[in-house]
Amino acid sequence: MSLIITHLFNLISYLAFYAFFYLSGRSFLILLSSFTKINFNKKILFTRISITYPILGAFFVGNLLIFLNFFFPLKSFIISIILFSFLLINLKNLNKQNVRFSIENTIIFILIPAILIFSQYDTGWHYDAGFYHLNHQNWLRESNLIIGMINIHWAFGMSSIYEYLSSIFWFDSSFKYLHYLNLIFIHFFYSMLIDNINNSKEIIIKNSSIFLLIYSLLDNFGINGGRNGFLYIQGVTKQDTAVAILFLTIARSIFIFLKKKSVNDIDFSVILILSLFVIQIKLSSVTIVVLVLYFILRMMNLMRIKLSHFLLISLPSLLLSIVWIFKQYITTGCFIYPVSISCINNFGWYQSGSTEEYESITRGSSYSIPYFEFNLIDWGKYFYSFEINRTVITNFLISLIFLTIFYLLTRKRVNLNFRNSLEYLIFIVFNIIYLIYYGPTARYTMGTFLLIVVFFGFITNEFKFNIKKVSLYVLVILSVSSIVRFSSYTSFINFEHSNLFDPRPIAKYVLQKNGYVKPDIGDQCWINLECTMSTHELMIQDQSFFSIAIRK
Repeated sequence: MSLIITHLFNLISYLAFYAFFYLSGRSFLILLSSFTKINFNKKILFTRISITYPILGAFFVGNLLIFLNFFFPLKSFIISIILFSFLLINLKNLNKQNVRFSIENTIIFILIPAILIFSQYDTGWHYDAGFYHLNHQNWLRESNLIIGMINIHWAFGMSSIYEYLSSIFWFDSSFKYLHYLNLIFIHFFYSMLIDNINNSKEIIIKNSSIFLLIYSLLDNFGINGGRNGFLYIQGVTKQDTAVAILFLTIARSIFIFLKKKSVNDIDFSVILILSLFVIQIKLSSVTIVVLVLYFILRMMNLMRIKLSHFLLISLPSLLLSIVWIFKQYITTGCFIYPVSISCINNFGWYQSGSTEEYESITRGSSYSIPYFEFNLIDWGKYFYSFEINRTVITNFLISLIFLTIFYLLTRKRVNLNFRNSLEYLIFIVFNIIYLIYYGPTARYTMGTFLLIVVFFGFITNEFKFNIKKVSLYVLVILSVSSIVRFSSYTSFINFEHSNLFDPRPIAKYVLQKNGYVKPDIGDQCWINLECTMSTHELMIQDQSFFSIAIRK
């Protein structure tokens, strides 16, 4: 009985977390409609609007926190007041909310999260949590914007919006809400699949979602027990799964709109918003910018969109982009960190060579070609020598063969037309080349692999594979259940609580010559404002309203 009560309490905690972002997303769309005069429909990007609320809510809350952090530490009580005041916007048009009981809604809003939170019982910190994520969040909680924050730790320059979102959810020593942030995106993905397969009238959306579902199930089979590059629940503080889901959602929608040669205002605006969001989460998803720019130019030409109208559509993402870039410049000395050409060396807080240090570390850990200076064949042998890379690549190729066979067996005739999908193929190749250059580790390739699988949906004009609702729900539940590790279920049965631990009582430090401390072992500062891996003499000075971090 105690097991059930524990799980029920965690489910309620997650649903409250989900509800906060759900209502925040609805508030955001109401504001968007009021200020831009753009009316939103029952669907956004071919998906029921209510399913998109939490993702849009995360975008809205994250950017609001970025702005507020210019003036307040994020643990300030005024932050809570402002955030919850925005929820009151939901009182507008409350009577238009059409929430009804159905099996589909029960599965989407209750059963899927009830399964996903089993992952809580065997989750752990990603190594980078102790390296920089948690201490970055700690600084955001304790101080308003710090000029030259990069001087405290070079990794603070990456400054993902994830840090801002996570920093307001340090409610207890379990840090479970930081884990829930990742689950929000996985929850959205499966909800989107169900809605797309059950309710979409767009054949590409329906077919591509079926192939994604099959691909997810194949993740459990293959060499070394499976793992074919599909989504997985990462260690806490990592955001690559969220990036992959947003990348897929944006790219798939764009290519469908390009094929239809039209897009409505709300979908156009949301594509720009989500594109900014995915960049804010992780800059390495920058390839989506190339696609979005191409999309903008094509749509403006095909639909004869006036510049004034486009500016209205793009106003929210444009203004928030400016705030984000300005924040980046203040904290790093670069408008786009770590792009060296965007850095200005005339200010005391910018450290020349910091971007090169970052690039060297990330490329080295990601097996990219430039770091090792191998030719393509030698690099390929080196990359394939790692077991995780062999497992994922081999199983992904096996999955592609299975999906191809499934495709051929379930259609009446084979008449492939790649001409209309040339843009899609070019973008896939572009992403593969980028991954090889940037670093094709398994956690970076998820978005590209999903996009490759979705390609089956673009060459299936005559293919129409229908799944009965009962079968669909069973397959989705199987997929969701298998994305949670088996060890999570055993931990729950054995009544073992989350493996997430509070590092503050156990972390040990030694004093450096610069007056700050460093870890006695390794390079994980965990949660300590006095800890830095920098050996330089560091000063944090109060200058009027802002503090400034300077290396002597």
